[in-house]
Amino acid sequence: TMGKISVIGHFGFGKNLLNGQTIKTKIITDELERIYGKENIVRYDTHGGAAFVLRMPFVILRMLIFSKNIVMMPGDKGLFMMMPLLWLLNPLFGRKILYVVIGGWLPGFLEKWRHLVAILSRIEGIFVETPTLKSQLQSLGLSNIYLMPNCKRTGISSSLSARHTESHIPLCIFSRVMKEKGIEDAIEAVKKANGKIGKDVFTLDIYGQVWKGQKEWFKTTMDQQPDYISYKGCISYDSSVKTLETYFALLFPTYYIGECFAGTIIDAYAAGLPIIASDWHDNPNLIEEGKTGKLFPTRDVGSLAGILTEIYHNPAPFESMRKNCIEEAKRYQPDKIVRILSSHISI
Repeated sequence: TMGKISVIGHFGFGKNLLNGQTIKTKIITDELERIYGKENIVRYDTHGGAAFVLRMPFVILRMLIFSKNIVMMPGDKGLFMMMPLLWLLNPLFGRKILYVVIGGWLPGFLEKWRHLVAILSRIEGIFVETPTLKSQLQSLGLSNIYLMPNCKRTGISSSLSARHTESHIPLCIFSRVMKEKGIEDAIEAVKKANGKIGKDVFTLDIYGQVWKGQKEWFKTTMDQQPDYISYKGCISYDSSVKTLETYFALLFPTYYIGECFAGTIIDAYAAGLPIIASDWHDNPNLIEEGKTGKLFPTRDVGSLAGILTEIYHNPAPFESMRKNCIEEAKRYQPDKIVRILSSHISI
């Protein structure tokens, strides 16, 4: 069938890819199918590097001929290759081109490739995850920018009961496992806090896909850890809440350069987990100090350890944040968020 809406992005058909890019591409496409019906949506996968480059002109032509709307979610390379071709050919077809940006890389990329700014200013809309991104792109001269926060279809926890005992406070990390996500900082802080308290109250479980270039580093790091710090492998994004709702809080000490609106924030909220995060990039816009979590200065292990010690002596304020977290999660369910995109689609 030829759908009214073509979606092109990194689906990784046939592979179980758990990175933010692939997950968000699938979530948004699934939601569009829910709104418009499967028969009106066609998915095109950009996975496959060089092989896709050869197919790309034909894919673009096919989308333009057969679909009224093109929803694109490429990363930087995909954008660089697809956008000029779409721009050249679209005047013949007059299709609506909607660009959903995943992550925070676009402003820096456009600084470098200025010619793309003019091209992007001609499309129907560019949908970004955070207010910071919106204003950065506007200051580059783009006016077709819309705020569309990250979203995830998660079950939402109903468990508000205490999740710690006097002798055990379980913490977790749920993100891509890479150095820049602050994994070592979290480990150091937990060890420091336990040391200060004088017993191993805190445990830290790490979940997520180990980033391909960093397997060695991670193995070496984990080999040296005490047994209250462990790697628990991957959890599929639809069962994250079930796994996470047994924890007291989520640690997110990221200093990853491409960080934007991390999906782990939604997962944590949906599981009723307050987040202890670095004040990096947009985290202060997404985590409300004292209401849905706590922020500390990026890369400041001492400060993170201090927050943990404080929790040990007084866990009640954190337990009382669970309700706010669950309320917050409701705002980021796809049926609410994808409406922002669908209001620009014509069928």
